[in-house]
Amino acid sequence: MARLLSAGLILLAFPLASFAAEFRTGDQPSHPRGETIQDDLYMAGGSVTSAGTVRGDLVAGGGSVLVSGPVTGDLMLGGGTVTVLGEISDDIRVSGGTVTVQGIVRGDALIGGGQVSLIGERIGGDIAIAGGTVRIDAAIGGSARIAGGDVYLNAPITGDVRIEAEKLTLGPRANIAGNLTYRAANQATFEDGAVVRGETEFDERVGREEAEAGLAAFLTFWLVAKFFMLLVGSLLIGVAFNRYSRELVATAAAQPLMEFGRGLITIIVVPILSFILIATIIGIPLGIIGLLMLAIMLIFASLIAPIILGSVVHKLIWKPARYEVTWRTILLGVVLYSVIGVIPVIGFLATTILKMGALGATLKLKWSLAKEWR
Repeated sequence: MARLLSAGLILLAFPLASFAAEFRTGDQPSHPRGETIQDDLYMAGGSVTSAGTVRGDLVAGGGSVLVSGPVTGDLMLGGGTVTVLGEISDDIRVSGGTVTVQGIVRGDALIGGGQVSLIGERIGGDIAIAGGTVRIDAAIGGSARIAGGDVYLNAPITGDVRIEAEKLTLGPRANIAGNLTYRAANQATFEDGAVVRGETEFDERVGREEAEAGLAAFLTFWLVAKFFMLLVGSLLIGVAFNRYSRELVATAAAQPLMEFGRGLITIIVVPILSFILIATIIGIPLGIIGLLMLAIMLIFASLIAPIILGSVVHKLIWKPARYEVTWRTILLGVVLYSVIGVIPVIGFLATTILKMGALGATLKLKWSLAKEWR
């Protein structure tokens, strides 16, 4: 199970450097059939579709994501509903509420989701999956590591299989060439035709061990999902409001301690004033509005913080004339922010400081704009 959790973190380590790439965002960004992208393609929006050919990596996130065209590199997707129909020549890393992989994948597959279905012809390499409901109907060319609630295997698997589940069922087409090791509340159900050619080892999990296994599976999915949600949100803000984002970066970098203090004072004072207003009965509406506004500002600061981090680090390393906000700097910031966030204690403190700085810079810039408007 520790290996599966580690696999979730591998998702954060995809390459940052790229000499050329295509970037598309909006409510319904698309890559139409017949169009070929010769480099990497990055897409973010409400409903994302890619039906053309990508001769590089494809990274996409949105409410729904559909990839029906071929991808010669890696595929990295995140969304509420994610569907892969095309042929993927390398690895896939996917996170979503409902994930369906119906195309051919020639490399490995790392997937986290509420419902995960592999129903294509074949996954060429290893698979690592965490999900509430997991169904495998595609042949697996390597080994399988699965953590889930209800797991159904109904396909040939070349390597060893290790499973943590509430319920495990092997369908009539299940043919495991290696060993099967599984931990579950009850013994697995073997339907007619199911075969395990290696050894089968069952470990009944109860109590604390069961809880730990469930927690590990949840954390795997949450880390993957959180990364993609952060990436999509930051990209949308950074690209749609590019000038505003650059001004925020410059403001935060000019006086970081001042902006951190401004943000910290805000999250202390606003709740106190809001609860005082609520206690007066007459001021209840204003108190509720104050708490809602604070929640919105904190969410916005969480999306702005990676933009600021990426831009500042980019300037320190590559030394451009001014702070830049591009998909490259945003991607860099989200990866760094996500990696820092998983470090115990230090990660929490570091990300909190970054968010307070982003909040302070946002408030200062909004106040300046308000004074100019008046």
